[in-house]
Amino acid sequence: MRWTRVPLALVTIVGALQIVTPIRGAVPEATASADVTEGEAGTAPAADYLEKYSRPFRIDTREFRFTETYYWRRLSHPTADDRRLGGAVLAVAFALWSGKDEIQRDMAQRDTPVEHQAALKTIEKLGGGAVVPATALLMYVGGSAFRDYRAKQTGVMLAHSLLLTDLVTLAGRWALAEDRPKYGGSLHPFHGVGGGISGHSATAASISGVLSRMYLQAAPEDSGATVMWKRVGKGFAYGLPVLVAFGRINDQQHYLYNTVLGLSIGFWSGHVVADAHGLYIARASSRLRPSAVGPITNDRGAPGIGARWVF
Repeated sequence: MRWTRVPLALVTIVGALQIVTPIRGAVPEATASADVTEGEAGTAPAADYLEKYSRPFRIDTREFRFTETYYWRRLSHPTADDRRLGGAVLAVAFALWSGKDEIQRDMAQRDTPVEHQAALKTIEKLGGGAVVPATALLMYVGGSAFRDYRAKQTGVMLAHSLLLTDLVTLAGRWALAEDRPKYGGSLHPFHGVGGGISGHSATAASISGVLSRMYLQAAPEDSGATVMWKRVGKGFAYGLPVLVAFGRINDQQHYLYNTVLGLSIGFWSGHVVADAHGLYIARASSRLRPSAVGPITNDRGAPGIGARWVF
């Protein structure tokens, strides 16, 4: 395999994920065990809800628990789209694993210009260190300070997506323990935590789905320029993690299939967290709206309007 196929293999998972990503206002396919109330994921939160959770440093702990339950149940009971995407990822990863040494040799023989190496090193920081946690914290603190619910909630969701991504990645690195390419690449499953899944790629990809769904979805009222800039932003949101993955391969830290697995976990986790948020907001909004409104009379026969809420 020629090295020029490497970038194409890296973006395969990005394209597949975009195909199965729910559009704005759509409800993700619910599993029988998800235990969620159906409704539009794009439903705007009620004013009372926004006012309450836009207050500085206030977090809806019920949403946190809801997201945890939804994530792990969806992981154990995947939707049809999840199964299709997961099957495609595993097929691609297996094909790349079978030729991992040849691909890595092609990468090692390619001379990357010094300036490109420096740029890749800089971009790789997105998947390591404190860049992603700092981004989540900045949005949370900024949203709290300016009573901006969307920014504050995005910070919470970024942190949650990172946490869930790291847990799944850590389990995968234990199950698929492997020495790094520069150390020979020997597999020793279930013996220590190895490099079988790229943690940098997974961490960088964990922010993509949340940012895309919270800020970069085109709306009917958007102008042509706004739609264009949202598409550019979405390109950066999904493209930068791919560059992080490319850098890890170029540094002989991971095989190509390791980065495909890492990107898949991060991209999927971010979108599932966004799905859970949409479903929770739809349910919360429906609780705040009356289930029935109609004319009534009091005990003296005076007319009025009555409303009923079902909790």
